[in-house]
Amino acid sequence: MKSMKNSTLDVINILKYLLVLVMAAYVILLIANEGGTDTPIKTVNKNILSVMGTEGMKKGTTQDLKKYYGLNADDYKGVTLYIPDDVMGVNELLIVRLADASQAESVEKAAQARLDTQKESFEGYGAAQTKLIRSAVLESRGDYVLLAVTKKADAVQAAYRKSL
Repeated sequence: MKSMKNSTLDVINILKYLLVLVMAAYVILLIANEGGTDTPIKTVNKNILSVMGTEGMKKGTTQDLKKYYGLNADDYKGVTLYIPDDVMGVNELLIVRLADASQAESVEKAAQARLDTQKESFEGYGAAQTKLIRSAVLESRGDYVLLAVTKKADAVQAAYRKSL
């Protein structure tokens, strides 16, 4: 009778350890997958631009990225930039696919600095522009950072989140 109890306890202990190992593996898997996404930047661009459009904007160059954000396009896996096509325009789109998660903070700071500069430029006389700037979307998810200044900010944010 005693040996049957011991073997039952051994099986239960083995199952406990096995359960702990499975749970630990699951947690590690969750943490590993949280950091990035496999979505190509072309897909993210397409989904966002289908909602936002390019009205009032022109495609930005690597020089524009450096000028307005102080960022170097070669440092990232991909960059999409649309800038205002007129001095009174504020519609703008920046999508950056990070090469490394550690870049997120510096890209977000650069985007926030751009928003602050634009806000300062239009405050006091450009009420419509200031309103758009204040409602801009600046969000970091996985290995992407998004900045969108548009009337359709909510729809752009939804398309961005759905893409990732």
